[in-house]
Amino acid sequence: MYNWLVFLHVFFAFTFMLAHGVHAAAMLAFRTEKDPERALTFFNIVPELHMVRILMVLLGLPGLIAAFITPWWRQGWVWVSVVVFFMISVVMYKYGAGYFNLIQGAAERLIEARKMNIDVDSALKEFEEARTARHPMTVSIVGILGLAIILWLMRFKPF
Repeated sequence: MYNWLVFLHVFFAFTFMLAHGVHAAAMLAFRTEKDPERALTFFNIVPELHMVRILMVLLGLPGLIAAFITPWWRQGWVWVSVVVFFMISVVMYKYGAGYFNLIQGAAERLIEARKMNIDVDSALKEFEEARTARHPMTVSIVGILGLAIILWLMRFKPF
């Protein structure tokens, strides 16, 4: 049973990262897309957040169950992994989802300003600032480092 739980944990970790890879690609593409209408089309390829959240639960449950049917739950590395994962999730929510909302709002305001020919320069400046915000780099660094820490903890079980 333990091996199946670990298999499911790793399998759903891969599927979770695959879905998140699409989010990361869209975030990086936003930085180079100067046309707000084209930028909004990137939302068409991004998986729905509820699907990613379901994958997150499917990733966590087998891992926690596996930890509890073995003596792993008594070791610190399991709990540090959970804490690191939640810390990553908070950063991803704040900066990742925040960036998508920032881009979408700025792009929609720029499109509307161009249609009405009102305050276009201000809307363009807002879109440029949103497009070049540091959010994608922040979540990329936190995600990669966090994943490396969790992988190190799971593989080497240092404490």
